[in-house]
Amino acid sequence: MKLADWLQVVSLAAVVVALLLNYRQARETARQAKEASKQVAISVSMSKQEAYRQLTNYGANFNAILFQSGDDLLSWFLSSRGIPVASHEQNLRSMYMFVRMDVHESVYLSHQDSFLDDNAWGAWRRVVEADVSTPEFRAVWQAVAQHYVATFGAFVDSVIHEQDAAGTSMA
Repeated sequence: MKLADWLQVVSLAAVVVALLLNYRQARETARQAKEASKQVAISVSMSKQEAYRQLTNYGANFNAILFQSGDDLLSWFLSSRGIPVASHEQNLRSMYMFVRMDVHESVYLSHQDSFLDDNAWGAWRRVVEADVSTPEFRAVWQAVAQHYVATFGAFVDSVIHEQDAAGTSMA
């Protein structure tokens, strides 16, 4: 074999090795890009969840004032939301259910966004079902349902429908 032939064989081998290394590097880069994309999606989802949690906490903290206020302010707030006003004790129950709805929505959305595992959600769903079965929850829900995220509203409405069909409601 001539020297030129040997040089061609060596250069061909070098090209094959370079192509294999390039392929391996491209696969690794693609894997890293896929992982980075997942991390960005998680970060965006967590940011949305945190923004919603802050909104819910703001509302809950603001509503705490109403629990401590006299009946006039509490009655005014409830009536401004279309919630039936009654005795001070009943108004406190209605306000409590109103705040619980915010908490239930927040937990529901955490589950929808996969931040809450199915086991924890199953336990919390039973808490929601217990609340939904009360006449106080249903009276408040009728007045304020339109203020909640549509998917949560559909979930609560489905629980109400299930309870009514099974006859398990206290309402």
